[in-house]
Amino acid sequence: MKTVLLTWLLRPLLPAALTLTLLPSCLFPEPEVQQLPQYELSLADQAWAVPYRLGEEWRFHNAEGYERRYQVKGLAEQQLPGMVPGTQRVGYYQQGLGARLERVDSAYVERPAQNHYQATFSLTAAVPTEPTKPLAAQLNWGPVQLSIPAGAINQQQALPVDVRLLPTITLGNRQYQNVLEYTSLQTSAARVPAWQVQRLYYTKANGVVRFVEAGGTVWDRQ
Repeated sequence: MKTVLLTWLLRPLLPAALTLTLLPSCLFPEPEVQQLPQYELSLADQAWAVPYRLGEEWRFHNAEGYERRYQVKGLAEQQLPGMVPGTQRVGYYQQGLGARLERVDSAYVERPAQNHYQATFSLTAAVPTEPTKPLAAQLNWGPVQLSIPAGAINQQQALPVDVRLLPTITLGNRQYQNVLEYTSLQTSAARVPAWQVQRLYYTKANGVVRFVEAGGTVWDRQ
């Protein structure tokens, strides 16, 4: 049975001019695509995309009172081809969701070299016939790439060694449950820019709730 995409994910929360135009080639596959297995995101899987409603805004404050705002500016659904091992032939398709966040606070002046101010999120359905392809979720927060163990958490399996699950924690003035803590984001370089993210905290319900920069600045979700 085909899983229905949660329609509120794609419902614009801002004027229509800010909604994302989805590529027809992604959403309306050719007839032969329909004859191949198509692995869909379950409703439980789609729950990992809750923080990425189109138009949703994430606000962060630091101890000095400065604010950063990130807004979900793009959200798309795709059918991603999977290749038959040892061939160049497509054997199946996986449903995927992708989101893009952009920094929108007035203090930010975009420059081509400052791509670390944008973030992307992707969620890809599992392939039941291939154990090495579970539900996959990834967050790119600036230059930092994080693998989110969505499949392991859904299946109540062990987490990767570089991720801790905190049952409850207070960050800033808010309390969160089931927080993923990433503390091994340090680069091997001797000197890193002050804005380089070295620690990050993430929840299924909220997305990023805290990140800590190399210069010591802590940004907490409001």
